[in-house]
Amino acid sequence: MEISHNEEAVKATASYPQAIVETKSAINPQSLLWALIAVVLFVIYNQQEDKDSTLGIIQISLVMVCAIVAIIKMFAGSKKLTYQPTGSIVDKQSYNYNVSLDSDIRQCLKEGNTARLKALKTDSAGGLQVEFIESRDKVYTAARLLKYEPCGYEVKTDWMIMN
Repeated sequence: MEISHNEEAVKATASYPQAIVETKSAINPQSLLWALIAVVLFVIYNQQEDKDSTLGIIQISLVMVCAIVAIIKMFAGSKKLTYQPTGSIVDKQSYNYNVSLDSDIRQCLKEGNTARLKALKTDSAGGLQVEFIESRDKVYTAARLLKYEPCGYEVKTDWMIMN
């Protein structure tokens, strides 16, 4: 089976530099919180004498909503990016720019000049997007350039280390 150009672009968009690892935690802490809220509301509901009142119906509805949210959060899981050498969590950001800034952006990426790149005028309707990944401990920053094509954004540069 031959891989189309768009499929390759999607695969490249999903990849990260080797130093960055995507992990999925087994239990999302938010799901535990929602489950706890559902249990507390259910205990309060069970202690009422008139369970068929409007208040009782509202309470059992809230119990059901909290339980459903807990189940959804549990199966959704939480993914996080981590910078392997330090174990720091990585945050992603993206900035959109006008196509006329293509050469300036490429120069900033080549030089590793994050400050100058972020200082360029952003344009929400621009045809270029720069994705940044930065460790929370500020040890690691990388960026890459994407260009809008009729099918969506396509990767134009590999990840470039900015520090």
